[in-house]
Amino acid sequence: MTTSATSRAGQRMVLAAMTLANAMILVDQTAVPLALPDIAQDFRVSSLLVQWVLTASLLPLAGLLVLGGRLGDLLGRRRVFLLGSVVFAGASAVGGVAPDFTVLIVARVLQGSGGALMLPATVAILSSAFDAKERGRALGAMGGIAATAGALGPTIGGLLTSAISWRAVLLVNLPLLAVTLWATLRAVPPDPPRRRGVHVDLPGAALLGLVLVGLVFGLAQTTTEGWTAPDVLVSLAVAVLAAVLFVVRERRVADPLLDLGLLARSRDYRGATISQALAGMAEMGLGLILPLALVLNLEMDPALAGLALLATTVPMVAIAPLVGRWYDKAGGRPPLVVGFALLAVSGVLLALGMPANDFWALLPGLVVYGVGLAVVLTVNDPVGLDTVPERDHGQASGVSATAEQGGGAVGIALLYALLHLTYIQSLVDGVAERGLPPLTPERGIELRDALADAQQTGLVPRTFDPQVVEYLDVAERASDHGYVAAFLAVTVLAVIGAVTSAWLVRRPPDPATVEAEAEVPDTEWGADGTPEPGPGDRDYRHPVRPARLPSTPRSRSAPD
Repeated sequence: MTTSATSRAGQRMVLAAMTLANAMILVDQTAVPLALPDIAQDFRVSSLLVQWVLTASLLPLAGLLVLGGRLGDLLGRRRVFLLGSVVFAGASAVGGVAPDFTVLIVARVLQGSGGALMLPATVAILSSAFDAKERGRALGAMGGIAATAGALGPTIGGLLTSAISWRAVLLVNLPLLAVTLWATLRAVPPDPPRRRGVHVDLPGAALLGLVLVGLVFGLAQTTTEGWTAPDVLVSLAVAVLAAVLFVVRERRVADPLLDLGLLARSRDYRGATISQALAGMAEMGLGLILPLALVLNLEMDPALAGLALLATTVPMVAIAPLVGRWYDKAGGRPPLVVGFALLAVSGVLLALGMPANDFWALLPGLVVYGVGLAVVLTVNDPVGLDTVPERDHGQASGVSATAEQGGGAVGIALLYALLHLTYIQSLVDGVAERGLPPLTPERGIELRDALADAQQTGLVPRTFDPQVVEYLDVAERASDHGYVAAFLAVTVLAVIGAVTSAWLVRRPPDPATVEAEAEVPDTEWGADGTPEPGPGDRDYRHPVRPARLPSTPRSRSAPD
C-alpha cells in the first residue's frame, strides 16, 4: 500500500486510526497509576499488590513487542493489528467490570498482549500508506500527537477516577477502539497472502518473557520475604539462566527474534539502549511512586494529583523541540549527559522536599524531573537509529522498545521494593527509638489494616483505632523515608546513565553515511521484480518500530 494506491482521504484516515491506537495504549499506561489507590480500596488489597495492575500490562507489552512485529511480517500487519485491537478491547471491557482483583490482573495481562500486537503494526501500516517524501512527516505527526496524549495520561486518569470511577479509565478504551477498528477496516487494504517457509522464534520469545517475569517477580517478593527467601532466590536465578540461554540462542538461530549483533556493531547504539532501559526504570518507577506519594501522603484527590503531575508533563511537551535541534547540532552525547544530570538533581530535590509533605516543596523536583526526562527520551531514538544502517532500523527499534518497557517493569518492582523495605526498617527503628512496645504480629496486622483503610484519606490520626494511634507518627515518618529512598535510587540510576552515555555515545551522525543511504532508491519489496526477502536472506530485518510507551514527545521520528 503506497500513495498511488491510497487516496489522500484514505491516508488521512490511516494516520488518524494509527495515531488513535498509539495514543490509546500510551494513555492507558500513564493514566492507570492515578487509579491505583481507588482500586486498592475497592478490592481491599495492599499497595504492594495493587502495583501489579500496572506491571501485569507492562510485562507482556515489553516481552511480546518484537514477537508482535514478527507475526505482522508473517501473517499480515493488518490482520495482526485487528487481532490485537480485538484482544485489547475485550480485555479493557473485562477489566472495567472486573468483579475481583484476580480478574482485573488477568485482563491487564491480555491488554498488554493486545498492545504488543498493535504497536509494531501501527508504524508499518502508516509507513506503507505514504511514500518516502511524506513518510517521515506522517510518522512524526503520529508520534508527537500520541506522546502528547500520553503525557496527559495522569491528568486524564485522575479526572476520570474522581469524576466517575477507576473503571472508566479502562472502559473509555471501548469507544476509541470502535473508531479505530472502523477506520482500519475502511482505509487499510487487506494483507497479501501469508508468507510460507518462515518460522517464529517462539523459544526466544518465551526466554525473553521468562527473564522479565523472573526478575520482576523476584524483586517484588523481596518486599514480603526478604532477599534471602527461596522464592526470591529461585526467581532471580531463573531470570539469570533464561537471559544466558536467550543470548546463546539468539546468536545461533538462523532467524533470531533480536539481532544482538546490533549492540556489538554500534557503540553509540549500545549506549542509547542502556539509556533507554535506565530512563524506563526511572519514568515508570516514578510513574507509580509519585501518584502514591501525592494521594496517600499529601492527601490529594486523584484528580488533583493528576493536575499536580502536569508539573512534569508540561516541561516534557515544551522542551522536546528544543532538544531535537540541540541533537541536530551537537549529536547525542551532550544532551544525554545533561538530561541524566538533571534527572539526578531531580531525585535529590524530591528527596529533600518529601519530608515536608507539601506539594510546593516537591514542585522544583517535579519540574526538573520533567525537563531531564524529556531531554533523555527525546534523544534516545535518533542516537540509536542514526548510528545503525537503515536496513537495521526495524530491529534497532525493537531492541530499544524492549529495553525501555522492560526497564519500566523492572523499575516499578525495584523502586517499590526499595520504598517498602526502607519503610519497614524505619518503622522498626522508630518504634525502638521512642520506647514503644515492639510491633508484635497482631499489632502489626492491626496497623497494616488501619493504614490500608486510610489510603484514600492519607495518614489522618482521627481515622485510626486508638490502640494503634501511638504508632501513627512513626509510621508516617517511616513512609517519608521510604519515598526518599526511592527518589535517591533514581539519582543513582541517572548517574549511571550519565556515565555510560559519556563513555559510549561518542559522535554525532556521520553525514557521509546518511548521504550514501539516501542514494539507495526507496523500492517496495517485489516492485522491481525481485522476490520479497525472507528470513534466510542475510540483510533481512523485519520492520518493527513500536511507538514508545513513555509519555514524552519526540522531536523527530526516523523512517523505518
